[in-house]
Amino acid sequence: MSAAPRIPAGAELPPLVIANPAARSGRTHLEIEATALRERIGPVDLALTRHAGHATTLARGAVAEGRRLVISVGGDGVMSEVVDGLLTPKGPAPRSSEPGAPASFQAQALSTPALGIVAAGTGGDFRRSLGLGPGRDAYVGAIAAGRERLVDVARACFVGHDGCGVRRHVVNVLSAGIGGLVDRYTAAMPAAVPGRLAYGGAALAAVVACRRRRLLCRATLADGRSVERRLWSHAVVVANGHTFGGGMRVAPDARVDDGLLDVVVLEPPTRLTLLHYFLSIYRGEHLTKPGVSTFRCTRVELLPWDEERPAGAPRRDLFPLDVDGDALGDIPLSVEVLPARLRVLA
Repeated sequence: MSAAPRIPAGAELPPLVIANPAARSGRTHLEIEATALRERIGPVDLALTRHAGHATTLARGAVAEGRRLVISVGGDGVMSEVVDGLLTPKGPAPRSSEPGAPASFQAQALSTPALGIVAAGTGGDFRRSLGLGPGRDAYVGAIAAGRERLVDVARACFVGHDGCGVRRHVVNVLSAGIGGLVDRYTAAMPAAVPGRLAYGGAALAAVVACRRRRLLCRATLADGRSVERRLWSHAVVVANGHTFGGGMRVAPDARVDDGLLDVVVLEPPTRLTLLHYFLSIYRGEHLTKPGVSTFRCTRVELLPWDEERPAGAPRRDLFPLDVDGDALGDIPLSVEVLPARLRVLA
């Protein structure tokens, strides 16, 4: 693959750096990251996000302008927004189950700007799944080297907080149940709390607060078989990458380029049992525990089996979703893999 471009004056547009000034690294550090990038790859344009969803808009603009490279500076949330902006199609996208779809996704990836990553937020989990970093030298060095990888992306459809349908690309991990609560509690943590500690404290609080839910799970497995299963679960994780929550190896066997999603279902009998599993998730040793199961698939659906919510309770409290680190909605949920859909410099 060619190296990241050093753009001469008067040629095509330089790489666009989309940065979140509210990331835990702070605005001053963002300027340092931009300076480091300019020293290694030449001119870049810097755009700061102003609100949730703004990174998606900026990334779509980069596609329309014909830029070859977009660099995300911030946490997994802003990176996920950038990816969603890069990959949101202008017309209907092929489903991964259609014949020839993987080749089509790869062709789309080659015509889409590549993604560079400077992890400067709370979690930095996707860079772990890529084997990147930590540290500015590792991130900027990977971008400057221009080594491209084709990685899978998931496409999720779910119910937004306003009750309307949402379609969103997921680059790392989507989780339902505890994960959505973790997002809320993490967002409330003081900025001075380190990322792993923030996620750990939020996860413990979420375990205490969460309720088990009865769900209907439908999936298309790796071998093409369709299965249906009833769950009574605290959490269901749909993973493209292997790590979330600031270093939790929730799906230790997941790979970002295998064309599959790893689903991990947590059905321990009590919250106390779930608390006992907590540290084992950081070590990736939870998959053999009673009440924990996993499977690989190309598509999965989660539906309410019976809604156990009080009359008038907010719809988002049924089984809240964590989408690449952001609390974005609730079930019903469907997720499918888009093989080799994104080019990443890593």
